[in-house]
Amino acid sequence: MDKCCIVLNPEARASRKLGVASQIARLAPGAVVRLTKGPGHAADLARQAVAEGFHTVVAGGGDGTVNEVLSGIAGSNTRLGVLPLGTMNVFARELALPLEWTAAWARIAHGAERRVDLGWANGIPFAQLAGVGFDAQALTQVNPTLKRFLGPPAYVFAGLQVLSQRLPRLNISAQGMPPMQGVWVVLGTGRYYGGPFPLFPNAKNGDGLLNVLVFRDLNLKCLLSGLLTLPFGWHPKLPEVTYFRTTRLRVAMHLEGTEISGLELDGELRGHAPVDFHMTPRALRVAV
Repeated sequence: MDKCCIVLNPEARASRKLGVASQIARLAPGAVVRLTKGPGHAADLARQAVAEGFHTVVAGGGDGTVNEVLSGIAGSNTRLGVLPLGTMNVFARELALPLEWTAAWARIAHGAERRVDLGWANGIPFAQLAGVGFDAQALTQVNPTLKRFLGPPAYVFAGLQVLSQRLPRLNISAQGMPPMQGVWVVLGTGRYYGGPFPLFPNAKNGDGLLNVLVFRDLNLKCLLSGLLTLPFGWHPKLPEVTYFRTTRLRVAMHLEGTEISGLELDGELRGHAPVDFHMTPRALRVAV
């Protein structure tokens, strides 16, 4: 295959459990493997790989590692590969990639690819999803020990903690939509969010559109209603929810200077409101 660099997060959940770092040299003898040392390092390693002329840069980790590697290769013609070793692996699910890492590597080595849309938030790229408000706040509450041992349930516990707090109001303006307010805005380039959950039932990565859910209010009853209706695709019809598709979106605080709502991209904290979102259609080459 083409010249390939694997940026591997040795602390990713499956990476630790399966001992991937010690096996990958045997499975991918022609690839260069570089281990991350902490937050932000994957982006630096990916940027270095692009400068060195690697044709494919593989993100070995979860969605956060994918996001960092994407930050390092965005704007180049370098192909992205995904070894799903994280807790959720939402982007891998979206592209119907194998969730078992050796099978995922076989796909990368095979050489087939697909062009997908690239989302942007304040100039930072994201592969699959973004959120302002509730989910970003929940990320600040996730217990690292629980995440290490429990995986996805750690996010559930954090979300329940945030529901007991007052969420700041947001002003939302989008191309083709009247101005609105809410407490949580979720965006996706594809269908899935938080694992195998089709939060955006009408999404199709490749059409150049952002899929947006605005929650005008959020409490335990609303969240449970959403979870119960999610498998049937009925959640966009809940009275607290507005679902639409657009090419551009701005999310700002309703009361500037008094409160802050965080921004998450692909499950990682990346700043706070105000945020300007847009899409670059079919800008990213991905090994499939």
